[in-house]
Amino acid sequence: MNLLHRAARTRAGVTAAALAAALLIGVTAAPAQAATQQNCDVEGAIMYGKYYAHNSQWGNTYNGWGYGSQCVSHSDSELGNNWYSSFNWNNNSNISDDEWHIKAWPSVVSGWQWGYANPDHGGFPVRLGDGHQVVTNWDFEVNAGNWKGDSIYDLWVDPSQNPSSQPQNEVMIFLNYSDGAIPSSADKVSTVWIGGASWDVYRSWGSWQVISYVRTSQTWSVSNLNLGEFTAHSQNAGWLDPNLYLVSVQAGHEIWHGQGTTHTWNYSVDVS
Repeated sequence: MNLLHRAARTRAGVTAAALAAALLIGVTAAPAQAATQQNCDVEGAIMYGKYYAHNSQWGNTYNGWGYGSQCVSHSDSELGNNWYSSFNWNNNSNISDDEWHIKAWPSVVSGWQWGYANPDHGGFPVRLGDGHQVVTNWDFEVNAGNWKGDSIYDLWVDPSQNPSSQPQNEVMIFLNYSDGAIPSSADKVSTVWIGGASWDVYRSWGSWQVISYVRTSQTWSVSNLNLGEFTAHSQNAGWLDPNLYLVSVQAGHEIWHGQGTTHTWNYSVDVS
């Protein structure tokens, strides 16, 4: 992914309060009898348990990148923790480099996210220096035409346990990516072995620090992956202070362009 554009992800100056208001308006309550819930509202959310599916369209909404539409869904009847997205995003021909802009970011969140949180914080925040395990499972697929995008975890790290604005640090973990959707403009600093796999490590600074771990062998599934090992590596490298807090884990698909669907099942993030 081109982090020259990623680092500019200020959401066009949108405040945390504004995003929180948008999320609150777009939250879908889960009626007991509902089998499937869908939310197509911009920045809308579907809350279930300690997670919420977030219909983020930040690149298009706040920066005018691309054009299209998107929805997120959750099924109460399907076994396992699941969520879906359907999308149709195209480049904006009026923007010369729109090929390299992220249009949307359908995802699932546990913990705090840009000034908003599910009442069940899912065990977050946790202090990095306390060495918590943050164990995750994720099976997913992308069925799309003209697809350019990635499937990643976003770990948000901040000095505050309850930040009300932009975080200071972001740790990205790339499981799958296509057509150059990796941090090619950041500095590659090393290759490491974590969780039974090899990862290229990139680091860049924009309005906040971004540390990216890109799996050298792509995958559509992870099992019992301890995300705490990634933050521990960044601490040992001197990039993250142990007194910082991991305030949330987000997982989903950043979309440059494409038309189709994503499907997640057996997803979990557990803090111990």
